[in-house]
Amino acid sequence: MNIIQNHQPLAEDILTAAHRFYRLQYQMSDGGNLSARIPGTPYMMVKATNVDFGSLNLETLVVTDFEGHKVEGEAEPSKESLLHGAIYAACPDVGAVMHCHSPYATAWAAHHDTLDFSTHHAKIKLGGHCPVLDTNSYVVPPEYFGIILEEIKKHPKMLAFLLRGHGQVAMGKTMHKAALIAELVEETAMIARLSAL
Repeated sequence: MNIIQNHQPLAEDILTAAHRFYRLQYQMSDGGNLSARIPGTPYMMVKATNVDFGSLNLETLVVTDFEGHKVEGEAEPSKESLLHGAIYAACPDVGAVMHCHSPYATAWAAHHDTLDFSTHHAKIKLGGHCPVLDTNSYVVPPEYFGIILEEIKKHPKMLAFLLRGHGQVAMGKTMHKAALIAELVEETAMIARLSAL
């Protein structure tokens, strides 16, 4: 089908974001995942499972439908592809999802129920709401998808949420914008933590 080749700029955006987050140490080892909706199709391009952000390449990207069924690619899709697909199916304005285990955001989620907006900038850019959700797992189980989607529905300007003991999930119209939101979440959690010292 050559979907990845036919949407190479989209693939390059994913690789650029992944490599940047590896350099920033927002996602180390081979965890985390990111994806982008493929315009005009019911498909998404997603990181393969067990591949680190730093070495992600065209061969370790996978195309699936929104229910996680593989359409193209040699590797298996990320374990979180089902959550990404559920977000795309329910939220037509979301074009990309970034999930990473950035240190300050993950640490903040351990003992709080919402992210404190440590700057006015963060409150505006993050839509005024960034909850902490506890899904009791290192992979968000499907039974929690409804809770997450309901939270997004109640707060339509919300662009990110934290997962207790797991990390953060950021959403945007493009991969670049989703990555910027994730960076802002990490900065916001860092400032909030430092200001509490």
